[in-house]
Amino acid sequence: MQDTEKTIQSQGNHNGYLTLVSWITGMGALAFGYNTAVVNGALDFMAKPGQLDLSTWAQGVVSSGLTLGAAFGAVFGGPLSDKIGRKKLLIWLGVIFTILGLGCGLAPNTTVIIGCRFILGLAVGAASGTVPVYLAEIAPASKRGQMVSMNQFLIVFGQFLVFGVNAVLGNLFGDHAAIWRVMISLASVPGIVLWIGMYAMPESPRWLSAQNRFADALKVLYRIRSKAQAEAEIKEVEANTKREKAAQANAVSLKDFKQKWIIQVCITGAMLGVIQQFAGINAIMYYGSQVLKDAGFAANAALIANVANGIFSCIGAVIGMYTIDKLGRKRLELTGLIFCAVALITVGLIKTYAGMSSWTAYAIMIIILVYIVIFQGTIGPVTWLLDSEIFPNRYRGLGTGIAIFVLWFANFIVGLLFPVLLDVLGLATVFYVFAVCCVLGACFVYIRVPETKGVNLEDIESYFRARYDKNYQGESKI
Repeated sequence: MQDTEKTIQSQGNHNGYLTLVSWITGMGALAFGYNTAVVNGALDFMAKPGQLDLSTWAQGVVSSGLTLGAAFGAVFGGPLSDKIGRKKLLIWLGVIFTILGLGCGLAPNTTVIIGCRFILGLAVGAASGTVPVYLAEIAPASKRGQMVSMNQFLIVFGQFLVFGVNAVLGNLFGDHAAIWRVMISLASVPGIVLWIGMYAMPESPRWLSAQNRFADALKVLYRIRSKAQAEAEIKEVEANTKREKAAQANAVSLKDFKQKWIIQVCITGAMLGVIQQFAGINAIMYYGSQVLKDAGFAANAALIANVANGIFSCIGAVIGMYTIDKLGRKRLELTGLIFCAVALITVGLIKTYAGMSSWTAYAIMIIILVYIVIFQGTIGPVTWLLDSEIFPNRYRGLGTGIAIFVLWFANFIVGLLFPVLLDVLGLATVFYVFAVCCVLGACFVYIRVPETKGVNLEDIESYFRARYDKNYQGESKI
């Protein structure tokens, strides 16, 4: 009886510590969400005469420059985290978020803010790949989905936070055009928390194992697992690490990615990112006010309604966080893509055939909110989780970096072209295009993506090797 009570207490302590790890590490995701969405509300103030006096093109560059930087940050962030460790990189990212967040707020001209936003984007991209990888490597298989989904929740919470902050500051201090500087500078707050908080966090046990620091890895596992779980897991990780090093002792490089099975993993990871972005979510999160105005809302009403996008994003992310380990990754991804396609088509039909009826704007807003909940509870978190799971330990940093680079570049394309497409094609046609992308994405997921719910990271590797590596002698357990 006493042993049982000790076990329950130990598990509770581990769960509490893992929750703390998730929240501190997730400040990188919160900074990600805040910085990507802060221009939705700040641009109008920045563009005013006497401030930065931005042209239409300059507004687009300021908005999408961060996502372009994020694409490159994702590529460099992965190998850098492999070299210096997940923990150390996250500490440095906290420093960059803090300094560059303030730099954007103090920028004296357009050139400086574009440069600061691009560098800040490098940190956002590195965080977008490093945070989910760190959480996936530190979490037990049974809780990996929930912990990595915390990343998605804090991204959308950061977006909701900035929508609310911009709405409040814009209404209270709208007569002061320079209020945009406060809006943007507040992005440094989660950077400070990440910077300081990561000093108290453990290093990834799998990264430590990759450095042959198995004793240190075991010490970390003792802090986040029961004694029996820690010892069993370190044996499996150690055996897998030795197999990898016996197969190829050289350092990981792009040459390794010429292997067919690694290429196939990269294609799968990259396409998941393209599917996520071409489903249209960030067209709404970055340009929600414009979408709602096009649907029929007045400018002030659109700004207020835009806050609802952030609220419903958080609701969807919470739902996804607590269902992803129960319902499975593949099932959620397919369900999300199908229902998002239906929602997008419905908006297009209403816009096409209902015209500007009195109920049109409200109907479109409601359906968009439903779409947001579905996306943020399915496609959003599943993409980040799968990209953190499918790459083998040896190639995870660089492989995830490549996949996230493609995701961010797709994000950049959507952010840069959506205003133009909205103006040329109209809301209905653009949403039809997004719906087609959802359907094509569902076909890809059905054919290519394995179900990884409750599966050890090493067994996910065996699935791809058994399927695409002719020289592999093992069997897939999936």
